[in-house]
Amino acid sequence: MKSIRRLDDSGAGWTRRTFLTAAGAAVLAPSAVLAATAPAIPPSRRRMIQMNGYAIDAETPLDVLTTYLTPNDLFFVRHHWNPMYPGIKTWTLSVDGEVENPMELSLADLRRMPKSTATCVLQCAGNGRSLHKPPVAGVQWKYGAVGNARWGGVRVADVLKKAGLKAGARHLHTFGSDKPPGKVPPFHRSLEIEKILADGIIAYEMNGEPLPQLHGAPARLVVPGWTGNHWMKWLIRLSPQAEPEKGFYMDVAYRYPNNPGEPGVAFKPEEMHPATELFVKSNITQAPAAVRAGAPALIAGFAFSGAPDIASVELTDDDGVTWKPAQLSSEHDPYAWRLWSFNYRPKASGRVRLSARATDSRGGIQPKDAVWNQSGYLFNGWQTVEIEVSA
Repeated sequence: MKSIRRLDDSGAGWTRRTFLTAAGAAVLAPSAVLAATAPAIPPSRRRMIQMNGYAIDAETPLDVLTTYLTPNDLFFVRHHWNPMYPGIKTWTLSVDGEVENPMELSLADLRRMPKSTATCVLQCAGNGRSLHKPPVAGVQWKYGAVGNARWGGVRVADVLKKAGLKAGARHLHTFGSDKPPGKVPPFHRSLEIEKILADGIIAYEMNGEPLPQLHGAPARLVVPGWTGNHWMKWLIRLSPQAEPEKGFYMDVAYRYPNNPGEPGVAFKPEEMHPATELFVKSNITQAPAAVRAGAPALIAGFAFSGAPDIASVELTDDDGVTWKPAQLSSEHDPYAWRLWSFNYRPKASGRVRLSARATDSRGGIQPKDAVWNQSGYLFNGWQTVEIEVSA
């Protein structure tokens, strides 16, 4: 595996072994933030599931996604290819396009601006891809390409105001420092200006710490409630424009069918639209493998949506004929996930299949079966666990 540059400009490389060591570094030297956010996750359980050697992709096991804030060392990693990390001392953010005053801002410049924070879910658009039937190509994420973090930085609206945003700008073009290999098209993106002005952040902190290299340092875009492909990492340029960005990662990739068909039916790019809002979804992170009939069993998990909040989570042990409500944690921020718990008491012996579904604040209900699409995006079907109940 090729090495990737370190952020400190030393020129030293990160190998596969170095990455795996770094991913678990907090096991040996956890920060105060990680200790505060993950007291229930012992060192023996702190681990990641490596999905690729090149590029670096790693998902988080569900049984450690049990805290409101996902610790940095347990947050999923998604790279299209091995990135060339910008040097923190020389990094600047360029702002050009439909602005009155094109400018370059250093990290120190951003830190001098009013600080903003957002606690929200980041989910890869392809999370759950391996669960689609028939199978689809791409990184075979299961459940763990998702996390909830507190992002700190500067509002995009404040930066564009400083640059003098022109009235004709309708789309924000975004660019990162990573370069594709060979003839692979660059990962250039754009998103609607209304969304990014409403709540977008240029983040240089993650859970109270400097943004890690693996997650886009020195700064990345945060787009609450939208899929991760909009959250540009290693951000180096913002360019408001009248028209959306063109290219493979806008016109072909990260698109969702306008009118989905039966599983296995593919569509042309012009019959699809960009994937944006997260679909309502719940996951089960804790459930016993076995329990006695009549004895209590704690079931727990998290739920989130592209809507600002989750209204309810319910569980069923009869394939949706009847549902019982779970208890939602009071800890919440807009577009963050809700932790939930449920005290389950099985009535009779046998193998039980327990499923969870969420309903969001707009009334969207998690479906039993996710909508199949050719890229495997936004899987949100019910998750089911099996429990052996003894007499």
